[in-house]
Amino acid sequence: MKSDLAALKSSPGQGDDGAALKALTDKVGQVETSVADLQKAGNAAPVDVAPLNEKLAGLDALVKSAGDAAKAADSRIAALEQSVQQLSGKVDAQASQPKIALAIAASALKAALDRGAPFATELDTFAAIAPDSPELGVLRGYAEKGVPTRATIASEAEAAANAMVEAATPVDQNAGFFQSLMSSAKSLVQVRPVGAVEGKGVPETVARIEVAVNQGDYAKALAEYDTLPDASKAAGADFASKLKARLEVEKQIEALIAGATKA
Repeated sequence: MKSDLAALKSSPGQGDDGAALKALTDKVGQVETSVADLQKAGNAAPVDVAPLNEKLAGLDALVKSAGDAAKAADSRIAALEQSVQQLSGKVDAQASQPKIALAIAASALKAALDRGAPFATELDTFAAIAPDSPELGVLRGYAEKGVPTRATIASEAEAAANAMVEAATPVDQNAGFFQSLMSSAKSLVQVRPVGAVEGKGVPETVARIEVAVNQGDYAKALAEYDTLPDASKAAGADFASKLKARLEVEKQIEALIAGATKA
């Protein structure tokens, strides 16, 4: 194309200039067509996927790293759950310590009561664990000496009953010798009703008191005692005070233990 163009420039005005120009024009068109075809071929050329492969490889690495991290996280979570369970067990154990100590103190207090022994030390131990228990004040009034056991009270019931019945029929100081002798004989051989008998007399009431005591129903025994005349009450006052003390202490200790264990 360059040589054809140079020839046209060097021989202007010759008769074949038109044919030469046409030939040059045709070559130019062919070149343009070739260039266009090359451009089309270039646009349709295979894409270089190497950069994409590199990015995919990097993504795979990230996914694998994330998976490994997830596995490690799962392991850490499992370890944390185990630690939480262990700590929970320790917390529960610590939380139960006061209740265990309270149960031990209550058992010692109950044992001292059952022995009829003083229970000041056991009461102080209990108070150190549950100092706000309202029953402590009442119990301290009995703690230094303790209260008689139920067995002791039952063993004294008959003698107390005899004394109360005898007090209801005092000896007449103005009676003659024979009457005084008969009264003395009656005091040696006490004849009175026993068992759950009916009647409002002193012997009948005392009989019911004795039955109630032997059955462990101190509240009923004291209710019957309150109906006796003053002379019989005076004769059985010491015995009744033992009933009251035992009943009150048992009631207070039961309330003390129940209230403390619910806290």
